Amino acid sequence: MYPRFLAARIREALADTPVVFLEGARQVGKSTLVRSLGVGRYLTLDDPLVRSAAAQDPLAFLLAQGEEPLILDEVQRVPELLLSIKRLVDLDRRPGRFLLTGSANVLALPRVAEALVGRMEVLTLWPLSEEEVRGRRGFFLEILFSQGFPTSWRTEAEDLESLVRRGGFPEAVKREGRRRLVWFRSYLRTLLERDVRDLARIQRLETLPRLLEFLAFRLAQPLNQSELARLVGLPLSTLREYLALLEALFLVVRFPAWAANPEKRLVKAPKLYLVDTGLAASLLGGEDRFGFLLENFVALELLKHAGFGEVEPRFYHFRTHTGQEVDLVLEWEGRVVGLEVKAAKSLSARDFSGLRALREAAGERFFRGAVLYGGQEVLAVEPGLYAVPIPALWRLE
Repeated sequence: MYPRFLAARIREALADTPVVFLEGARQVGKSTLVRSLGVGRYLTLDDPLVRSAAAQDPLAFLLAQGEEPLILDEVQRVPELLLSIKRLVDLDRRPGRFLLTGSANVLALPRVAEALVGRMEVLTLWPLSEEEVRGRRGFFLEILFSQGFPTSWRTEAEDLESLVRRGGFPEAVKREGRRRLVWFRSYLRTLLERDVRDLARIQRLETLPRLLEFLAFRLAQPLNQSELARLVGLPLSTLREYLALLEALFLVVRFPAWAANPEKRLVKAPKLYLVDTGLAASLLGGEDRFGFLLENFVALELLKHAGFGEVEPRFYHFRTHTGQEVDLVLEWEGRVVGLEVKAAKSLSARDFSGLRALREAAGERFFRGAVLYGGQEVLAVEPGLYAVPIPALWRLE
């Protein structure tokens, strides 16, 4: 079993909050994690008998479980349980009473926002980070936002393409070649046949795999929804509903645009990433899109680390009207950090032009910029701008 660094956060939440909800995509390891904590009785709503009893009379079902803390797995399958949990929590606010998991964004579940507001903490489990695969914590984000930055650090060469195409789903990590591809295809088929039908009435279910393929070809690029709707053959309103559904199922992650004026962020096109680069590579087939896959990989590694680390920035991208770009912009406690992602093993001054544009736009808030690249050593290019090897994401400490 791989270590899951989010476990400490779950235990902290259970110590002072009545309901803790662990959300995340199917097969990321939620069930394995909550069962390993040993904090209560475990029931899964994937079990037809349990699901039937819970749906028939949710309150009676919960009362029948006694006073012991209860773990309810895949609770989105019987969302009616949430109102009964609210009722019981209002009568007894003891912390750690319920640990829930779900393969859908909890805020997308019917009535959950009003049912458990103020009573529940939500944590997200992503596919395995590279730190978890290797069994050791790095501290890249913490160092990135600290006053000093190591300028004499060097690492060994890594096969980045293999890591990117493997992804982080625990079952996929164990497999290789064709067996991994078969697993991803089965994963998508099962997800669309079960969870999509649970969450939404989709008239054209066969369109979703095609939409995911189009998104895989547009990884790490600003999203033009009108163009995508035309290519997929959907009305724009339907496309927006489908994208929201894919986000709710943790298949797609949206990074909004960064602007110095927060109001302008709302009207600029976001970037979309898939939740796992192994999944994205399986959708791309043999297409050579490694540069975009690599940016997707870096973005998700940072997002995973933010979930269990001490630094929890907001994530954006940056693009000027003249075409200057920064792949990732992280904002935390008033500080702005820009990150570019390059597969190349060497860099030129031109590779830092987007970061210089971000520095000008952010003004005093700009804290640091780095180009994450395929080389092996950290180089200080100019004050506040660095070249940093991609393996620093899991090796820097």
